[in-house]
Amino acid sequence: MQERNGDGAASPLLYREVQHFRMWMFWVPIAVVTGLVWYEFYQQVVRDNPAGSQPLPDWAAWVLALVFGIGLPVVGYLLRLITEVRPDDIYMHVFPFRGSHIPIKDIDEAEARDYSGQREYGGWGVRTTAKGGKAYTAFGTKGVQLWLKKDERILIGTQKPTELTDALRKAGVFVR
Repeated sequence: MQERNGDGAASPLLYREVQHFRMWMFWVPIAVVTGLVWYEFYQQVVRDNPAGSQPLPDWAAWVLALVFGIGLPVVGYLLRLITEVRPDDIYMHVFPFRGSHIPIKDIDEAEARDYSGQREYGGWGVRTTAKGGKAYTAFGTKGVQLWLKKDERILIGTQKPTELTDALRKAGVFVR
């Protein structure tokens, strides 16, 4: 797989990993909200037994069922962390949202390490800490720590730390 860089030349892909969000802490709230929405929809629209003294109109129950009963689980299923390394940069993207890239020349060094998403970053996803660290994680406890020349730290969660550090080394990053 190749992508065109700003000069129109092909930029080879050194590494690509796609990780889905599989943590139970991610899926339980989605399941609870989806279940409650479908239960209320069933009670109000199917059984004609609306809840409360001022129930929602049926059209609003339909909208909630579509948005939270179908849309939320679909977005949860589609959500994934994509990490790509090219000779010039590393790209992290939590699909379907906007991604972020770091030029290789801005990276001082990298190191594979274990981490605790909950303890160090308060969970998984795109996270920042009060100490200035940033993390891109989907699940698990393996990652690659990057130290940038601007005195910033970025952790990239991965299930393949050796392959990611090998690709960074090929791109010219010093790997501990």
